[in-house]
Amino acid sequence: MVSGRAMVVCRVGLLLAATLTAPPGSGADERPEPAVVTVKSGDMAVQLQRSHGWSIQRILCGGVEVGGPTGAWGAVVCIPAAGGWVGSAHTQGGVEQVEAVALTVDGEPVAMTDGAVYTGQRAQFRKRAMLDRVQLEATLTLEGGVLTERHVLTATEDVVVTVIYPFMHCVTAETAEWMAVTTGGEEVSGEFTGSTDLDWHEDWDWTAAFIPDSRTGFLLRHLSRPEGATTLTGYWDQERYHKLYVKVEMQEGPWREGGALQSEVAVTCFRAAPADWREVARRTAAGLVAE
Repeated sequence: MVSGRAMVVCRVGLLLAATLTAPPGSGADERPEPAVVTVKSGDMAVQLQRSHGWSIQRILCGGVEVGGPTGAWGAVVCIPAAGGWVGSAHTQGGVEQVEAVALTVDGEPVAMTDGAVYTGQRAQFRKRAMLDRVQLEATLTLEGGVLTERHVLTATEDVVVTVIYPFMHCVTAETAEWMAVTTGGEEVSGEFTGSTDLDWHEDWDWTAAFIPDSRTGFLLRHLSRPEGATTLTGYWDQERYHKLYVKVEMQEGPWREGGALQSEVAVTCFRAAPADWREVARRTAAGLVAE
């Protein structure tokens, strides 16, 4: 049974507090110094932030910010025995320990030095890190304006993990509307109102959000989900961002050593007139398929 404390530290609403007020001994003060590396391909630019475990911190499309440094991106897990959330900018359960990183652009290794900007047809970033007793292997591939994100999470010993968010994207609060299509082909849509609600959806195949002022859309499509687990998707409708979460529901009891979960999504952008953005989103989503 999950303890009462676990239920408290693993609430989504405490993510910001976990980031800012990690308890003594958690290693929160040991985060690396900030450093930003930018990779560009096609119409998309992606910034990676060293102090957040080299997670994404910003995505721009044609110079328009579709997601920014208003919160944590990447992967995060909640491990009650460690104190709570760990991963990316979240340090309540300790600092993500990056063990190895590598960045290649058009097949050539490049240095991840602060302020570096790389442009190419294909850029690939690989990372191996520890989130307490969970290993994260991340592969981000940016090619032709499409970002593919693959995260593999593996328990390195028996450990109770109550929540896993393999992907978080801080979609800009400039987006006004969203739409989604389920695996069964049903289309749903809505508006962002700053309601602070976070509604979970088990059957979303892809979802898009639209910025009317810049006529720019952000789109995420699921390419693969962990076998034997339920994957949920939802927007957290806040004033500072419209944060898009992907969540894997964990079973009660310990996650056994060697157990692994692999998730993969594709992210891209599009331009459209406000009256046509849903149709453009449908066409864009149809072009995103797993390799």
